[in-house]
Amino acid sequence: MAKNMLIADDLLNSTSFSQDRSHLLHNFSADLAEKLNSQARLIYVKDPGAKKVQLLDENQTREQVAEIFARKKVRLQFIPKVGNPVEEILKSSTTLSPKPSLVIMGTHGKTGLDRFFLGSVAEEVIRHSSTPVLILGPQFREAKVKTGGKILVATDLTKNSHRAEAYAMKLALALNAEVVFINSIFETVRTADQYAAISGTAFIDDSFLNALRKQSGQALKQKVQLFKAKRIKASFVLDDKGPTSSQALTKEAQNGYQFLVMGTHGRNSFLSAFLGSTARQTLITTTVPTIIVRSTLK
Repeated sequence: MAKNMLIADDLLNSTSFSQDRSHLLHNFSADLAEKLNSQARLIYVKDPGAKKVQLLDENQTREQVAEIFARKKVRLQFIPKVGNPVEEILKSSTTLSPKPSLVIMGTHGKTGLDRFFLGSVAEEVIRHSSTPVLILGPQFREAKVKTGGKILVATDLTKNSHRAEAYAMKLALALNAEVVFINSIFETVRTADQYAAISGTAFIDDSFLNALRKQSGQALKQKVQLFKAKRIKASFVLDDKGPTSSQALTKEAQNGYQFLVMGTHGRNSFLSAFLGSTARQTLITTTVPTIIVRSTLK
């Protein structure tokens, strides 16, 4: 579990938006670290090539942040860096000893929610990080972490989701949480529909959909049984109405979940085919902290 977490923050930015998001990030991270009995390191990067912004007093800011973690009796180490934020965060996530098992980032988008994620530091970190990345999206408002809550796990029922499912199991055990798997057949149907159009075979009919529902349901039941064998309360939701996977995830996440855990489809295809639609829209719209776990390590 996240015994060593790395918190990435635009710590010294004095804009009201950045200060508000940083405050949420610090409180949430301190709360999570307390619940997981984890040590915390906070990296903040001064980008010499970025446009100048009014900066807060560094020492005073660090003292205020340290106080938040001290109240939770969490050890906090500051890691100041100068350079490219993405490069420094990724480098620290792999070279620090002990290696962080979770990177936590808030959102400091300045271009509006519709383009919030495109080209941002958070997206680039997710694109290249082999470490799970927890994102507090722009709709996140609640800083409290509790034990005994619920974790929503998005799965495509392939090996691409295995690392995310394994991470969700560890998180559930650490927080005594319930796990709910969700699978949307929307992506499967869309892929099959595209194949049918290319090949000239029209096989997307009721028979195909019924077989897909049955197959997906059986796979989800197996995952539930695996978690129950670990004494984790588990169930599943099979969404076959859509209209998109991201809307299904966002809607289900409104039902009192503490975390949403999602797997990736690899470094490159994930960003072009998955983060470009499902994950990006989910991260922008959901109020739930979302953990992105890359499916394969390079």
